[in-house]
Amino acid sequence: MDKKFKYIVVGLIISPLILSIVTFGIGEFQKEVAPKNELTFMTYNLHFGQGMDDLLNLERIAQNILIDDPDIIGLQEVRAGRITSQGIDMAFWLAKRLGMHYYFYNPINNHHEMGNAILSKYPIILKNGYEIPSILMERIFLHCIVEISTILTIDVYCTHIGIRTENKSAQVDFLLHKITEIATSSNQVLMGDFNLLNNTAEIGRVLTYFNDTAAEFGAYPRAPIDYVFATGYQEITDSYVITDMLPGVNLPAEFGSDHLPVVSTIVFS
Repeated sequence: MDKKFKYIVVGLIISPLILSIVTFGIGEFQKEVAPKNELTFMTYNLHFGQGMDDLLNLERIAQNILIDDPDIIGLQEVRAGRITSQGIDMAFWLAKRLGMHYYFYNPINNHHEMGNAILSKYPIILKNGYEIPSILMERIFLHCIVEISTILTIDVYCTHIGIRTENKSAQVDFLLHKITEIATSSNQVLMGDFNLLNNTAEIGRVLTYFNDTAAEFGAYPRAPIDYVFATGYQEITDSYVITDMLPGVNLPAEFGSDHLPVVSTIVFS
């Protein structure tokens, strides 16, 4: 192998990990932020960091997220230490890159490595992961209590419901039943990739517990299967899908995933 070509190949394999160390060092993850009642939430299916150009680039994911600079993020299809992710713990890397607290969960028996993560500018004072009954791929959801201030905490959930032959109805029912058991306050946000359109019976059941923030705000266009649901809030002040990563550019290289980030800004009293 030509020596120059060999160095290029090695660089492509290890560069994301080197970049994370050289650029961000080994300091604390999080930055201190002031308490506030109006919070921006984002849900984003990372597609394991593989963009619309089929290339893996976590810095591009970070840039996609920073377009809106959300306070709390729910991530799906997150990998940790797999060859296909170049050995990188994606949740750790993104938390470091964005200066956020984080929780990543993926059960030991999950052979598909379909992990979820919650990232937050504010401290996460409780965190748990739960397995959802599944027959095709392991499915999970996360629960974090985020402490915004001494008088405001929010129960934040992140999930990824199954596809194709999965019993989505049973999965949604399990999710909702579990949430009623573990919720600690009326302030709740449920984010994720539900693999369900908003006119399905399953989403109808979710709406008996939560409001669809996109529908409440009148967002158009809206994401077909990615949602930010909420309850206990005072007002929805914004909701939209980030469709343009680089103004004036229309190329697959803009997008870090095959999904688009979905954003809602919510005011809690």
